[in-house]
Amino acid sequence: MQHEPRSRWRPGYWLRHPAFAAVLVVRLGALTFVACGVGRLLEARHLRERGESAAAVVVEARELRRGSLLKVGFTTTQGERVVARVAGPPDDLPTPGERLIVVYDPEDRDYVYLGDKPSEKEGWLILAIGLLATAIYLAYLRWTWHRWRNQAERWRHRRPVPRLGKRPDPWRTEQRDDSVP
Repeated sequence: MQHEPRSRWRPGYWLRHPAFAAVLVVRLGALTFVACGVGRLLEARHLRERGESAAAVVVEARELRRGSLLKVGFTTTQGERVVARVAGPPDDLPTPGERLIVVYDPEDRDYVYLGDKPSEKEGWLILAIGLLATAIYLAYLRWTWHRWRNQAERWRHRRPVPRLGKRPDPWRTEQRDDSVP
């Protein structure tokens, strides 16, 4: 009895199809890294252009379960007194009362940065990691495209295919004959 092919819209088909993996990786993986990298680059550029330096005093410094908290108080060029968190505090925390040089955005004074204007190295690094990982995965997908596509079509036409998430074991002895004559 000949069965009608299954719909291409059923999960068994599109989860096995390589285009689904490509879309998933590009949409979720690459765009997340690219967005984070571009965001860091824009933030660094914005602070280099519009950021202002100020002398600050450490108000609070403590170790948390993950990372540390460092709050500083400073006076803006407009004369306002502000208490802000330091973005990316150092490993060796200063003690309360110490003086530091910080850079802040006059429009967003909730976070400040230690030292001089932030560099763009971190943004470029995140961007490069995201693009490199995406390129490697897409090359792998291109290399295995036919296998994935054939599995999806075999599933659609009700032929045996491996279960999703299971990989064939290359060392199975049932299918190989290793006997020496």
